[in-house]
Amino acid sequence: MISALFARNVPARTFEVSKLVVRVCALRQLSDEGRQSFRGRDGNRSYNGDRSSRGGYGRNDRNSRRPTGGHRGTRLQGEPPLRLSNVVRVADDQSSKDITLDGLHQSGVIDKELHKAVSRMNFESLTPVQQKTIKPILETEHDVIARAKTGTGKTLAFLVPIFEHLIKTRTESPSMVKCVIVAPTRDLALQIDSEIEKLHKNNHALRKFKSIALIGGSNFQVAIKRMFKDTPNIVVATPGRLMDVMSKFSDKFFKHVDFKVLDEADRLLEIGFDEDLRDISKTLNSINATGPEHIRTLLFSATLGDNVQKLAAGIMNRKESLFLDTVDVNEPEAHEKIDQRLVISENFASNLYAPISAIKNRLATNNEPFKAILFVPTVKFTKFYCTILERLFPSLPVYEFHGKIDQRKRTKMVGLFKRAHEGIFVCTDVGARGMDFPGVEEVLQLGVPSELSNYIHRIGRTARGGKEGKATIYLFKDELPFIDTLAREKNVKIVDQDDYAVNKDEIEEFNSCLRDEFMFRESLESMLSFYKGCEQAYGFYMPKVARQIANSYGQCLMQPEKKMPISRSTASMRYGLKGRIVEEIFDCGQSHRESYNNEERLPNRGNKTRNFSNRSNQGGYDSGRRVSRQRWESNEKFDNKRFRSPNRGENPRIDYN
Repeated sequence: MISALFARNVPARTFEVSKLVVRVCALRQLSDEGRQSFRGRDGNRSYNGDRSSRGGYGRNDRNSRRPTGGHRGTRLQGEPPLRLSNVVRVADDQSSKDITLDGLHQSGVIDKELHKAVSRMNFESLTPVQQKTIKPILETEHDVIARAKTGTGKTLAFLVPIFEHLIKTRTESPSMVKCVIVAPTRDLALQIDSEIEKLHKNNHALRKFKSIALIGGSNFQVAIKRMFKDTPNIVVATPGRLMDVMSKFSDKFFKHVDFKVLDEADRLLEIGFDEDLRDISKTLNSINATGPEHIRTLLFSATLGDNVQKLAAGIMNRKESLFLDTVDVNEPEAHEKIDQRLVISENFASNLYAPISAIKNRLATNNEPFKAILFVPTVKFTKFYCTILERLFPSLPVYEFHGKIDQRKRTKMVGLFKRAHEGIFVCTDVGARGMDFPGVEEVLQLGVPSELSNYIHRIGRTARGGKEGKATIYLFKDELPFIDTLAREKNVKIVDQDDYAVNKDEIEEFNSCLRDEFMFRESLESMLSFYKGCEQAYGFYMPKVARQIANSYGQCLMQPEKKMPISRSTASMRYGLKGRIVEEIFDCGQSHRESYNNEERLPNRGNKTRNFSNRSNQGGYDSGRRVSRQRWESNEKFDNKRFRSPNRGENPRIDYN
């Protein structure tokens, strides 16, 4: 088979093909048994979490919006029979390190217009993933699977071949979509589209090859009007919105697709898009004017590991797929230019104070602008921690970013933080992949990521483009099994470790900023649910972790004897806690809602709201019901003018309207 591979015009001087050949069955449909286990009882797919929070989509009847061209689980007319696909691992070629942008142009691999555009982007040299993938994509007809570390230029590694292909085929179906790029989140799709726009700006000759981003949360009709008006050659999309468009206009726009690209491919599989990807591939293949095996597939990700077989099943069209790995098997997946550090706290409450103490020390000892990203586990905890940071650092912009924020605001927020010289970008793991923010000095992590691979992607938000950066993760002692799991499975060892000891002044300062007990309690409840979900993956002992989180309620309120009001049924069903420990760490005498209705509210201390949130003057829970209750039940007169004022807080206002 290796000889057959070279018979397909793979230059021997370019590749040294290893003897490892993984034979993968390219299944075109899921088995009935596997499909049933993947679906819920009602026949709909069940996800662990809200799809929309990951930048995807939410819909009640998914099958009604399937792309035209066949039903799920049925082979389309003209579709090739089931066959075996060969994934060929390409051995490291030392000569690829000598490949330069000028060399690609001089050898005729890329056009002068494309060379001009990339040269003007001021890259010192090609990155390893670009050196190793651009030529194979352009000089062979095989599908390609590529793995590279975060921040090493994966996006440009597939955009350069795409634009070169568009230049060579500019007279063939010039008004049709020729490349479809699929991304797991809306924000990553917009990031890719912005990289395409950079190529356009650096050489107007490339503007004829237009692109469009099709993402959930945006106006569907506006996007379709743009499709008809601009007739783009490149479509960047999330799977849900792409399926929506293809269900209505697949024959109109997608009959001449030559490439499909899956960026962060492992993430697409992890969050349940594998079946959608098969449907998309099946539809594109069935309507392709050249033939059902014409479309080439490119898979790019920072963390592939042993998922190559699964990635190739059902979405690869060619008989051979080249696996190009730029990460050595003995090398950690994390970027080597990132200085990683672990700060260990005695308990969960102390861990809440630790990042604040670090930020204060940085601002006190260095007058340079401070630009950082802070990752936290849940949406509710993001909201809570942002309110604390804003009150502690009124002159430092704080950006709240998560999947529950309107897409238009998220897009504006990303643009603002990209242009900002200072600020703290507080986000969930929805901001861990593909987001490129220049000038990020440090990545802070309060707690563990939702998935092990997200640690790699989180810290990859710094040290972009060959620069150096810092990453610090803050954990309490019962979270330390995560560090062992990270070292064992990802070969990432954090050598620089420090202990954090909180002082009384920091506790009092934190307490003075904690003005909404209800919001604090909800954030802790979300953390309990989060850690329950991570218990098996990281080897946590949930009773110990739950005790730490529950005890932080009274500790942060400076009332150590006070317990979180959680019912026995809630502790059992949500957190898996039963027996004596429930009585020890929770107040089970009344339900959560009853305790809120009966408790005496904390006095209003002049809470300032986040500039881009929609909370009331009392601060805290941002829903219409909560605002209404404050308006009519508060002892103080509700000041509607103050409530609407754009200058409520001392923190610099960020207006997204």
